[in-house]
Amino acid sequence: MTMSTLAHLLVDLLSTSPALVPIYREHLALHDALLPEVFMAQVTGWLSGTMHAAGERTIPGGAAGDAARTVVGVIETHLTSGDAEVRELITLSFLDSIDASPANEVLRLHFGPSLRAEAARRDGWESDISTGPGE
Repeated sequence: MTMSTLAHLLVDLLSTSPALVPIYREHLALHDALLPEVFMAQVTGWLSGTMHAAGERTIPGGAAGDAARTVVGVIETHLTSGDAEVRELITLSFLDSIDASPANEVLRLHFGPSLRAEAARRDGWESDISTGPGE
């Protein structure tokens, strides 16, 4: 099986969630190029209902709805099939954005096994860091 690249991830996201297309176009117009980490944060903002698509409302159904489930499902798939760049983008930028999201707990309900494992690993690191040695 060939590994998916950033281009594959983008095509999957935009084709399964057409409401992301105006966000993507606006991103390109603003930055003159794709900044994957920034775009991932924008995707998460849209998933959270805190970012509006250009000329549109927030995500239909909110963070708990089918649209959010679809996007998280695409990201889950690419976490397992993606190349190193894709996996890093998801484990760092996407999960960082989820952690910072007001809809964090709702969005986590859509996680498949790979995202759950990755999130648990991160949470483990964070608790290791916060408790420190000798506690």
